[in-house]
Amino acid sequence: MFDGSSATPDEPARDDLPGEFLADDLNEPEPYEVSAEETEAEELIEEPAPDEGPIEDADQLVAAESVAQQARSSRPVRRTAVTETPSKGKATAKRPDRRAQDSGRVGPIKFAEQSVDELKKVVWPTWQQVSSYFWAVLVFVLVIIAYVSLLDLGLGALLLKLFG
Repeated sequence: MFDGSSATPDEPARDDLPGEFLADDLNEPEPYEVSAEETEAEELIEEPAPDEGPIEDADQLVAAESVAQQARSSRPVRRTAVTETPSKGKATAKRPDRRAQDSGRVGPIKFAEQSVDELKKVVWPTWQQVSSYFWAVLVFVLVIIAYVSLLDLGLGALLLKLFG
């Protein structure tokens, strides 16, 4: 198997391989066997290797502390005390009754009031915008009129030749 220590021109270095090729390095785990003295499988607890000790390299220590800080900041924070919102000093106003609006029919006076309210919300175009929209629509309509007229003349002439 290729160990990645040297790369040939047609094979990339092991560090450059996509994940599907890195799976080749994984070995099948050996089946777990319960010894005769044990009645249940014992829980596996990962203990640090004896050669691992405190980090002595300053750069490595700074990197480890930054990773630890990021891990601490990404954890969810449990809130222990309930914070109360400050009082406004007055009650919240009641919402208007929606059932009156949803009853279906309204009188002509109410309709006129609602229409005026809605027209106040409209953003009216400027005179320059109205003029440019007018010319754009006029040109489009004239092009469509010319197209339909030519189709009418052409098909009319064709029908006269066939049946005329």
